Amino acid sequence: MSTLDEVKNYLRIDFEDDDRLLESLINVADEYLKGAISSQYNSQSERAKMLTLIMIGDLYDSRGLTQKVGGTIRNLVSDFSLQLKLESGVSNGAL
Repeated sequence: MSTLDEVKNYLRIDFEDDDRLLESLINVADEYLKGAISSQYNSQSERAKMLTLIMIGDLYDSRGLTQKVGGTIRNLVSDFSLQLKLESGVSNGAL
């Protein structure tokens, strides 16, 4: 799993105002990968770290969108929803 310092370096953030948000996004990315891969995925592999950084970057950059949601975020929202649905055993399409 990526650290706060790694995320801030990747996003080129040198202030502390968004640290709580970034920590939340780190946890979201980790939960996503656990749901998409398995709870035992290798969170220290360079590929997993890069994937979390890309996901966090997309989520962070799109956090204020109120009009049009980008394709990447739309896919993440769809994937998150599907994972939660499958993990909860919901079969009728409702979350």
